[in-house]
Amino acid sequence: MRKLIIDNEKTVTNELKRMHVDPDAYKIFIKKAEYMALKFDGLSCAQVNVLKQTALICDADAAIPKSAYKGGRGKKYPLILFANRREIEKIERRLREQPWMEDIRIQLASVMIDKQEPLLKIGRKRFVMNRTYIMGVINLTPDSFYSGSRYTDRSIIEKVVNEMNEEGVDFIDIGAESTRPKSAPVDEKEEIRRLKRVLPLVAKLTRVPISVDTYKARVAALAIDQGASIINDVSGHRFDQYMVKTIARSGVSTIIMHMKGKPRTMQRNPQYKDLMREIYNFLQERIDHAVESGIDRDRIVIDPGLGFGKLLADNYVIIRRLAELRQLGRPVLVGHSRKSFVGNPFGLSPENRLEGTLGIQSLLIQNGASILRVHDVMEAKRVASIIDLITR
Repeated sequence: MRKLIIDNEKTVTNELKRMHVDPDAYKIFIKKAEYMALKFDGLSCAQVNVLKQTALICDADAAIPKSAYKGGRGKKYPLILFANRREIEKIERRLREQPWMEDIRIQLASVMIDKQEPLLKIGRKRFVMNRTYIMGVINLTPDSFYSGSRYTDRSIIEKVVNEMNEEGVDFIDIGAESTRPKSAPVDEKEEIRRLKRVLPLVAKLTRVPISVDTYKARVAALAIDQGASIINDVSGHRFDQYMVKTIARSGVSTIIMHMKGKPRTMQRNPQYKDLMREIYNFLQERIDHAVESGIDRDRIVIDPGLGFGKLLADNYVIIRRLAELRQLGRPVLVGHSRKSFVGNPFGLSPENRLEGTLGIQSLLIQNGASILRVHDVMEAKRVASIIDLITR
């Protein structure tokens, strides 16, 4: 006997073909092979127990708190459903007979829909997330954590942009204020001054979309006027109330990132009761806020914010469980390049973290990242190409 690694539908189909299984049975076995763990929060005692019993009847199972068996009026409970697609379909059909379980039934039905890769609109261009996209970093700051990304001389910036173009960069992200841990805010006028010197030059040198990393609405407005088509806001549009209006009015795209606290204080022992749930709920709320404010959903990218208000172990959990964020239906961008969680366990400086960065990149692609924000475009592009070839 050997244990099969059934990683996708094609693998299942090929194994069944080798055994000369009746093709009419392929769909049944494909559904049986895709096993899922679905977590529900905020269910009533009755909902928890009915869903648990229904799961058991349909050959699945569900984990619920001990206290939920007796229950209490007004109390809410979590539940984790363990089932394959075929079992979920059975559960969903049974719940149709119970109108008061309709909300849960709808959620289960949505899981059964084969969702396409999300579409990202930038300007008039459309990007289908069926491969890994690479975003190159240019920092116009003297205090960014990695010296290899600090560029203040126009001639050097011109050379770097040309190199990124040759290496196949998909997007270029420009930052005029460092948001590394413990960094002090940069005056708005200084941030604008730095961008004015460089942004028009970069816009002339490249045809790829340009992103500007800022959480200030006035800086974003200037960047948009100077050629930026993406605003990368590490605050998730929270630090400046005018940011969403500025983005919505201009029609540019935006990256919404999760961060706990502010750059100067975010690493002072950040704590989470449920890390992935809190990140997921934050991003969901910020997406909804952006859409309600007039930003096209197809112009939104999400970022879990590795290193931004996260303990060392938190970053590793996010990397392992990144695929959970794909349920939000938007492309997932990750900025992992040369960060402390790559090198600190081994005493490596940012300059010596390339191999670790590329190793983590492989995991991120496998776990659902669509866009990777990197300092080393050529290396990242090569790794992404081979991982995409194998997994996609």
